[in-house]
Amino acid sequence: MKQLKDIFASKATIWLFVELVVITVVAWAVFDPAVVNLYYRCRTLGFDTDKLLYAETTVGAWDEDASEEDRSDPYNPTEERRQQMLRQLTAVDGVASAYLYDEEYGSIGFTSQGYSPCRIDKDTLWLAAIRFVPDSRFFETYGLKPLPGSPSAEQLSHLQKRDRQAVLTRSGAMALFGSTDVLGRKITICYGDPDIVVTVVGVVEDFRKSMNNTLQSLIIRSDSLSKTECRYVIRLKEGMDAQRFVEEHGRELINNCQTGFNRIRRLMTFEEHLEQQELDEGRTQEVNRSLALALFFLINLMLAVIGTVWLHAKRHTEECGVRRAFGATRWRVLWDFLRRNALLATAAVAVGLVIYLNYAYSGLTVEYGKEHCETLYMNNIIDVPTDKTWVDYFWPHFLVVSSVVYIIILCTVLIGTAIPAVKIIKTKITNALRDE
Repeated sequence: MKQLKDIFASKATIWLFVELVVITVVAWAVFDPAVVNLYYRCRTLGFDTDKLLYAETTVGAWDEDASEEDRSDPYNPTEERRQQMLRQLTAVDGVASAYLYDEEYGSIGFTSQGYSPCRIDKDTLWLAAIRFVPDSRFFETYGLKPLPGSPSAEQLSHLQKRDRQAVLTRSGAMALFGSTDVLGRKITICYGDPDIVVTVVGVVEDFRKSMNNTLQSLIIRSDSLSKTECRYVIRLKEGMDAQRFVEEHGRELINNCQTGFNRIRRLMTFEEHLEQQELDEGRTQEVNRSLALALFFLINLMLAVIGTVWLHAKRHTEECGVRRAFGATRWRVLWDFLRRNALLATAAVAVGLVIYLNYAYSGLTVEYGKEHCETLYMNNIIDVPTDKTWVDYFWPHFLVVSSVVYIIILCTVLIGTAIPAVKIIKTKITNALRDE
């Protein structure tokens, strides 16, 4: 406390303190979306995208034996045509498997989300739902990893709709049963009339559908294929690199994989496709905007704080000379400079965080037992507890971002202090004593 009183004895120090308090409040609002978006970007999707390609087809001139169904609805080719394209894709050297890419069937990669109300005993929980076409190598193509004790990916891909079986992700199993040892357990899907009872036959490791999606509590079920757009996700064999494959063999694949009805018009890595999808939906611009604003603020923060702290430190040149004249070492003087301004910055950040906490807490609402804070940046509103991270809880969210703000401001103040302080302590004692 005595140290704080000594620090605030100067009006210049008080103004610096006020400036740091204001900067703390503004910095919290600026860095909050940047920190959250960086966290989302650092999280893995949970499935191997390094060997995945995305292929999109277009309608061409059909051959003479094209069916009436093909001619009447050209953008939804028949099952025979789809299977023909799949056979051509898997015949290409380096391709391990391929699967239809569609929002309805195996919608991994799409940001839109369907849900299934799953009832266990008397409790109902909405899990994100994915349907896939049976006998189609769905699990192998995406590289989904079954947990020990579950059937293999190949076996899971052969599940039939008529058998009323389902696969859960690790988080989905934990959300419903509190355990991953759930093979043979029953789930009632409360969708339609009557309800459908399905048996859990497998559990796979958690994954996210897309870069923008944080949900990992999923229920995966097979479904019969009706109409779908003719697009494909392609898995390459081990040792193959997706980007290199597109550059070296992309033209060959496009030329060789075409039927008399449709042909591939665009080929890219799956990661590029996910990035393009985010760009088209405006998510990329939102993320880049938050990061650019944070970077711009950080640069201006450093310039402003370093300049202010520099001028504040220069005022103590004569004091530094007196202390050195009475035997204080240069390192002792430097340490005192840094300690005093670090304490000042810590006090200012603490006050600024209390101010922002009052503002943020005023936006906290609790409805149906769930917390939501409008003043904190959140990408999704998540209901399933197993899908929640620190971002979705008020106090962890506030403390994580506050720690980042404190570290940034403290480092900035210390840098702004060290630069002039080093110059001052190198000044000759006689020159320092004459300095005004």
